Amino acid sequence: MLVIDMIPKSIAILIAFLMSASPLFSQGKISGKVFDKKSGSPIEYATVAVLNAKDSSIVTGTVSESNGSFSVKVANGRYLVRVSFMGYATFFYPNILAINEKQSSISLGKIMIEPNAVLINEVVVTSERTMVEYQLDKRVVNVDKNIVSSGGTATDVLEQVPSVSVDNDGNVSLRGSSNVKVLINGRPYELMGNDLETLLEQIPASTVESVEVITNPSAKYDPEGMSGIINIKLKDKTTGALGLNGVINLNAGTPLPFLIPDILPNVIPTTMGSISLNYTTEKYNLFFTLDGGMRSRGSFSSSSRERLRNGIAWSRDTMDQYSIRSNYMGSMKIGGEYYFNEHNSLLLSYQLRGGLRNRESQIFSTDLFNADHYLDYVQSDSNINKNINHTFNVSYIRRFDEKDREFTADVTFSMRHMSGQGLQEQKYENPLASFDNYYLRETKSENFHQALNLKVNYVHPFAEVWKLESGYEGRLDWPNQNAEYFRTEYNYLTHLPYRYFDSISSTHFDYTQQTHAAYTTIGGKITDKLSAQAGLRLEYSYLLGYDVNHPTTDSVKKDYWKLYPTLHVSYEINKNNSMQLSYSRRVRRPHMWSLNPYLDVREGQELGFGNPNLDPEFTNAFELSYNLSLDKWNIYTCAYYRQTNNMMTQYGFVWDSISQLRYSWWIPYNSQYDGYWASTWQNLDRGFNYGLELIVDWQILKWWKLNVSVNLYRSKIEGTALLDNQSTEAVLASGKFSSFMNLPKDWTIQFSGQYFAPWLDLQTSMFSSYWCDLAVKKDVLQKRGTINLRIGDVFATGGWGHVTHTNQLNRLVYGRRISPTISIGFSYKINNGLKQKPVATEEDESPETEY
Repeated sequence: MLVIDMIPKSIAILIAFLMSASPLFSQGKISGKVFDKKSGSPIEYATVAVLNAKDSSIVTGTVSESNGSFSVKVANGRYLVRVSFMGYATFFYPNILAINEKQSSISLGKIMIEPNAVLINEVVVTSERTMVEYQLDKRVVNVDKNIVSSGGTATDVLEQVPSVSVDNDGNVSLRGSSNVKVLINGRPYELMGNDLETLLEQIPASTVESVEVITNPSAKYDPEGMSGIINIKLKDKTTGALGLNGVINLNAGTPLPFLIPDILPNVIPTTMGSISLNYTTEKYNLFFTLDGGMRSRGSFSSSSRERLRNGIAWSRDTMDQYSIRSNYMGSMKIGGEYYFNEHNSLLLSYQLRGGLRNRESQIFSTDLFNADHYLDYVQSDSNINKNINHTFNVSYIRRFDEKDREFTADVTFSMRHMSGQGLQEQKYENPLASFDNYYLRETKSENFHQALNLKVNYVHPFAEVWKLESGYEGRLDWPNQNAEYFRTEYNYLTHLPYRYFDSISSTHFDYTQQTHAAYTTIGGKITDKLSAQAGLRLEYSYLLGYDVNHPTTDSVKKDYWKLYPTLHVSYEINKNNSMQLSYSRRVRRPHMWSLNPYLDVREGQELGFGNPNLDPEFTNAFELSYNLSLDKWNIYTCAYYRQTNNMMTQYGFVWDSISQLRYSWWIPYNSQYDGYWASTWQNLDRGFNYGLELIVDWQILKWWKLNVSVNLYRSKIEGTALLDNQSTEAVLASGKFSSFMNLPKDWTIQFSGQYFAPWLDLQTSMFSSYWCDLAVKKDVLQKRGTINLRIGDVFATGGWGHVTHTNQLNRLVYGRRISPTISIGFSYKINNGLKQKPVATEEDESPETEY
């Protein structure tokens, strides 16, 4: 309650401060219009930068409107103007502009920029702002071009990114591999609190600016993640025109009621809202964001299981499960950047993020092994988890007179507290069975986590076309988790229930992890067409963890030094063709949850726990890509190969005294879980993954564009003697498409679909899944406002399923989310968001000069 009560007061204080901090200097205006020199059509979203005439440092900027016009306010002074747009040659206005009392407004007239498909170290998809940009070591997906994810969360945003998939449990994968590193604004997502699934559900899509997909990162980046890095960039701050700018977003939605099962509520609501404010002067930039809401998801699933012992079935059952997941979230971020001079700036920010997650589910199990259905039962599960996270950030930038020479330092500290309560009750329909098998399980957990992230980076250009970049990155984590279990059963003698503390299952895990790295990259142009970048990263990792409640169990203690080399080569064949070759060595370090022996008792008689003996896995990754840019086409292809040694995977078995001793000797045996399906982490021998990725952008008509991506790959994994030397392999394919139609009167329609190949490991094969989404957008209020209508999973095909075959278990599971879902949203731009609306003046109406 205290946090909620403080938020309105914080807004009032901020607004009062902004009003009192208005700059006391004279302002002028620079305006003009940007056009395509080849077609003569106006260009929207062209970047107009106003530079200091003395040192070419950026003073302010804006972007052009749909008719190509722009207008930006500036203080009295002497300026240069630079106009740039993806796919076009950069334009510099030929004269210095002087704004003073005598000349407070200057119109540049028509500025004609020339298409140019290939930029330095960067290939752009089309001649307008595109959904996907291709750079030397990454792909950038612009979220504002995708209206299907509007009204949703960061999970919905990632579902629309080519090569990225998100399954029903929130697991993110890249090119078919779940071993991917996810960053938020370039920092590990753990610094913002919570597990990844919960965090993505707590970030509104309206606050996401872009998503960077880095499949073969340079030595500058953390080598964590076999398949690469996904960096989600948020709209934390903006540096648009002087003055106050902002955006307000509101969204609400629910699944269509006639497709919701009777056992679930008729309305499963989702509401999201956010406000982002930015105030910019010549000396400082202040920003404030506030977002919150709740998201509910419904699902149901059916499964059949057969447990075996020595090849003979000893139980068979079917289960129907109905679930509601509700996630309440909210965050506030406030900060500012102060410009001491044209060379030095300091940024300070604080973010408060909190959430409450509730899950309710019911399972109806039918015993097929006994003719009298002796073991038919109903299981009810409820879980409530609360979290609150404080994040502090300090960033310093030192710019030099020499172009591209820069020093940066970044410090981020976070404190997180999570608490949870869970109830799991299993009732048997047969009274005699209930005395033997009934239980009520209560869970109480507390998790305190502190983390410190440090990064220092220096870029030094030399010989005009070369750069040397060096730095240090450190990550220190101190999580502490305590979980207590209580169990209620029937007394055999009195037939009365009794409650007791389950000391065997209760854990208290204390953990420390440190990673320190030094890196260097050097890159530049070898010839006019050939560019290269080489890098080397040296890392030291230290881990220490132990279960306070069970001191005799295995503890975690590891430390090691490792080298991670990288190489990137780019060759520009001609203006429309380029090739890139890259290599990197990568690592996947065990996280706390994969090491922690905490016993997670799940619905449907399943267990999950970590393995303190788990070792990191290492990958060698190679890529060869080719990009072809034509008049209305852009075709990007990439062949890749990855070999992973010591591969980590989850492995399952039926819990009993023999299997526990073989597969999970580090965790105390507890007979009350006999017959449960238990899963933990193990190291495999190695894995191979190679394939071909294709991304096509096609400007079908001036108002209609299509983006299609396909990933065809072969995956093979090999086990160890502990895992009976099992191996498996398959040829798989995934694909996505998005159709964008810009219609008259500011209407936009997007129709998208995706297909994900069956995923597999040593024991389980996931079924394929596919669905389509439809969204319509309408600009209103002179483009200050936007109305969005979205229908998710239009044809109600979004489902999941998997099949497991081992010598202990045969299992078939199929489920689907409650869909279609419909949502409507509205956004409003304060001072037209991050753009300054042109104001008609005499200069605007005068004859225009072309440049």
